[in-house]
Amino acid sequence: MLNENIVKVSTIQLSANSETGDEGRGNLNNDEQSLQSELELNSTATAASVVIKMPPIPIEEPAVPPNLEKDVGKKLSGKRVEKRKEEVTYKTHLTSLAHVSVVLFVYLILKLAFRGEFEFFTWHPILMAVGWMLLMTEGLFAINKNNTYWRLKTKGGFRVQIHVAILAIGYVLSIAGFVIVYINKENKGKHHFISWHALFGLIGLICTCPPVINGTALWYKKELSISKPRLVKFFHVLSGTLAFSFGALALVLSVYTKWFARKSDQSQITFYFGLIAVTYPLVWAVYGPSVKLVNVIKDYFMGDKED
Repeated sequence: MLNENIVKVSTIQLSANSETGDEGRGNLNNDEQSLQSELELNSTATAASVVIKMPPIPIEEPAVPPNLEKDVGKKLSGKRVEKRKEEVTYKTHLTSLAHVSVVLFVYLILKLAFRGEFEFFTWHPILMAVGWMLLMTEGLFAINKNNTYWRLKTKGGFRVQIHVAILAIGYVLSIAGFVIVYINKENKGKHHFISWHALFGLIGLICTCPPVINGTALWYKKELSISKPRLVKFFHVLSGTLAFSFGALALVLSVYTKWFARKSDQSQITFYFGLIAVTYPLVWAVYGPSVKLVNVIKDYFMGDKED
């Protein structure tokens, strides 16, 4: 009997333990599932809160310069916009030195003109110095590509207007100076054009007429319906360079005249100063149109562009 009771008790305990174990496992599985559900809910809520709480990031548009919009508009319209960068080179400094040299020579002539007795003939060197040396030379420098000041401060069309206006005034003053020396020699009964100075001056004034004519035609090329404007420009540059060169030779020879020697008291320092001051800017002024002349020849005879 005792053994049978022990067996029964053990069987009851085992069954109770098995039931308790199954319930524990069930509770454990339930806890794991609930914990996993809570984690998923928490992660979803956290992600949602992050998405909702993230403030929008402001995007700033880069500032566009006003000139850039115009350039972009021109490019979109099919027009190619190119702006050449102006550079300061040694030629720029040489051109600036030529300006100074022109002013120094004109100052020297004016100083000599008002030294001693003022005569009627004295108007000749004054008008020639101001008209040809100053205005005609600066008229050429106005369109010179090495004259950086004019190219930076003004536009191409305005530089051409300055070129025309200054040359016109200088040519009128030079003609007035020629008339004065002609009248002076007539009054004194002297012969005309017997020196190289006088001959080169006369040739320079006569040769200025062709560039004035074809320059005027080039200025009104649309109104005159000129079919070959580049050819007209070629003759304008050629004739203008030749005319100015003859006038430049007359100015260089002016320091060898009796008037210059008498007014300067035959000073060697004044002579060489005047010679350098008059020669350098005139040679440099001819250099620019000569280069332009070569370019015009290349463009017209070897270029593929139409007029």
